Order: sequence, then structure tokens, then C-alpha cells
Amino acid sequence: MGKIYKLILCLVSCSFTLHAQSPEQLISDLQTIHETIRSESCTNQQLISNRAMNLFLSDKIGSYLTDYKSLSLYKNYITLNTLDGIFSLNHNLFQPTGTDEPVRSFYVVGVRANVANAFISAFTEKPFSNELGATFKKTWISKPKTVLHNCLEKNVMDAYRESLLVLIEQEIKKREEEFTNSLLQLKQGSLTNPEFTKVKDDIRSRFYAKLIDEFSRKFADSQYQELIETVRYKRITTHWTNLSFYVPVILQRFTVVQSIRSATETKKSYPFELSINHTRFWETKKSGRFFLTVEAGLSLTNSTQNYSLERVNYEQYKNAGGVDSVTLRQQKINTLFVGSYQTFLTPKAKVGFVYYPPDSHIGISTTLEQNIGIHKPLNWIVGIPIVLIDKAGAPSANFEFRFSYFDVTHQLVTRQTFSDNMSINLSVGVPFSKIIY
Repeated sequence: MGKIYKLILCLVSCSFTLHAQSPEQLISDLQTIHETIRSESCTNQQLISNRAMNLFLSDKIGSYLTDYKSLSLYKNYITLNTLDGIFSLNHNLFQPTGTDEPVRSFYVVGVRANVANAFISAFTEKPFSNELGATFKKTWISKPKTVLHNCLEKNVMDAYRESLLVLIEQEIKKREEEFTNSLLQLKQGSLTNPEFTKVKDDIRSRFYAKLIDEFSRKFADSQYQELIETVRYKRITTHWTNLSFYVPVILQRFTVVQSIRSATETKKSYPFELSINHTRFWETKKSGRFFLTVEAGLSLTNSTQNYSLERVNYEQYKNAGGVDSVTLRQQKINTLFVGSYQTFLTPKAKVGFVYYPPDSHIGISTTLEQNIGIHKPLNWIVGIPIVLIDKAGAPSANFEFRFSYFDVTHQLVTRQTFSDNMSINLSVGVPFSKIIY
């Protein structure tokens, strides 16, 4: 009885699996999604499926990618900022669990390192900054809201989706028929009947899995492309919140002396960062694309960053009569800091705005960052973001040329001029792999 029970259970399980992977079930699932959207009243103003909207947002939001805190709906992305030399590699942990699931929250893990500083230090006398650590981010995304000019826009999209389903159903059935005929042409050879059946079942299972993935994506992608091309909406808005954390795995080390006559010391810093930011996004047919971000953060800062220490090279220290010049030469230390070294917590507040005109791949941005406490410079950045698209029209790379003005109010070094605090730099963001839709 036990063996018979196990056999029945196995057959039922296999039957369910095949049913779940059958083309008929896929067509039924897609029709259910369509009927759910079509049955909604015009006041609800949903034009496309949830997965199609995920693709739409990935396209629009992906036009601005500058650091690991930026939102990207790709599985992986890298960023580089030439101002501080920070490179980040990030991986999204989101895994879809439904047929038409909206992306609402996910975790991103990554690694961050100061690669530019390490390269420059090999050829100049500038100190090497040991910055390597892990990044963690939790993102919450609101449900997008669509505003239409009139109900005709929804009716047209409903009709387009219905005709799309008819074409997809015809293509699925044709593919299934061709596949079934190909199985009939297989030669059994030396395989036994059970072995031959198992081989065909395995091929059939893999075929259906790929078929479901291909046409689920096609259903979502076709809606998304139609909405992008026709712009049948007045406004689409959403907002998201990021909680980000950077944890160093290597301590920063600085060679410090209280005075030229004092012995050198090695000071350590653990520059962690914690921040939370909130972004509002608007995409309008007439005005273009807008991002508004506010951020609050906390980081561990040290005296080398607020210019309270004097930086000198080895020759300057030796010529001034430094007592530890022999030790510095033996350890090949080219730069040290003179003064009282300390570390302290620095809260900061930031607000940023980005704008892309309609149908433009070039925009403008501005950011203000106010540090609070012992280290309290006000920094201002004006940028020109540029997004490059692939052959499908989706963002493939992001560049932003930035004009950075450090310490606008000259809190740190009062005698510096405007040009002394001005720099031109570049940020790069590249998403790759698949979209988490």
C-alpha cells in the first residue's frame, strides 16, 4: 500500500507540475492579467500590467545613476566618481514571486573602494587612502500613479493589450505544435522505454519553462514599449526611500605628529556612513522628467578632512628638523599630518534636483550638501547628466559632468578664493545584467 500511495502521489505531483508549465496555463494567466486591468474603471487609470510598469520605471528612473545610493532596477550596476575616486559594484537581491508582481522593496549589497586614490598614490606623493568596504541598501518603492488626459487613452491601451494577447496565443500554439512534432522525430536508439520517456519529459519541461519566461517577458515588454512610443498619459509619478549603510573592512591609517619635534604616530579611522534618502519622481508628457531627493546622513570624519591639520611631505618634514625623518624614510612614508588628530561624527543634510526635458538624453542637476558639527562645509554641485541608450531605447550608461564647489561659505579655509574650491569631475553609472521585473 505504501508503494502504491507513493506512486499516486508522484503522478499527481508530476501532473500538477506539467499543468503549471503548460502553454494553456500561461495563456490563461496572461488573459487574467488583461481582464483585471480592463475591468478597472477609468478613474483607476492603470494602463499596463505591473511587470510592464516595472520595465517602464527601470527605463525612466535609470536615466540617473551616480552612486550606490541611486535607484536602479537592474540586477547589477557599477558606479565611479572621479571627485573622490570611489568605485562601487552592486548586486540586487530581488527575486520575483508572482506572475505579475510589482517591485515594492528589495535589498542591494555591494562593495565600495577608493580605486582612483590608490592609482594616483603610486605615481605621486599624495597619501594612499585605505577605503574598501561593504555597502548595504534597503529600498521601498511606492505604487506608481498614472494620470490620463481622458478615458480614450485607457480604452486604446486595453484594445492594444487584447490584440497583443491574440498574437501571443497564436505564436505560443505554433511553437508548441512545432516542438511536439520535433519530439516525435526523436530516435530512441539504445534507450529503454522508461529512459526514453524520461529524456523526453526533461526536454519538454525545459521547453515549457523557457516558453513561459519568453512570452511573459514579451507580454510585459510589448506593453512597456507601446506606452513609451505613444505616451498615452498626462503624468506618471512615484517615490521611493533608501536606507543605505557603508561599513569599511579596512581602517584608514594616517601618519601624524603633534609637532615637528614630536615622534610620529599612526592614527586610525573607521569612516562608516549611514544615510536615508527619499526621492520624488515625475514623468510628464509636456514638461519632461523630474527627480527631487532629500537626504539625511551620519558619517565618521577625521581632522584631515576639515583642514585642521597641516599636510607636509617627507622633504618638508626633514628640512624643518623633524625628529623621525629616518623612520619615515625606512617606512617609505611620503606624507604626514602635523597637529592634534581626532575623529568625530558629522551629520549632514542634502537636497538634490535633476531635470530632463521631453525626449532628451541630456539634463541638468544641482545638489546642496550641508555638513553639521565640527566639520561643517556647505558644498554645491551643478551637473550635466547624460544618458546613453541601447538599441531597444533603454539606458545603458550614465555620465554626469559636475562642477563642484567645496566649502561655499569658506568655513574651513577662510583665505581661499572661489577658484581654489572649484573642481570639475565626472560620475559614471553603468547597469548590466537583467532587469528585476
